[in-house]
Amino acid sequence: MTTEKRVIARFRPQDENCHYFHGAEREFDVTDQIKKMGREAALAIEDHTESADTLYHDQDEFEHDNPFEVEVAESIRRYYGIED
Repeated sequence: MTTEKRVIARFRPQDENCHYFHGAEREFDVTDQIKKMGREAALAIEDHTESADTLYHDQDEFEHDNPFEVEVAESIRRYYGIED
């Protein structure tokens, strides 16, 4: 059985003072979004930037009005077979 590679992003919510809610991190699958944008655009995404945050904004299941960060760059590189 072959398992399809997936791109998993990590959502890290913060309070209004930009302190992390420890243990509140969530992971979400962004594989379809990454495929649609193409390899070059996907590899340009950087953690903790608006380019990564956009992936969160496309999720209907999350609701968080305070600051947050999204980490996904390493997962994207793995998806495309790029080793650091």
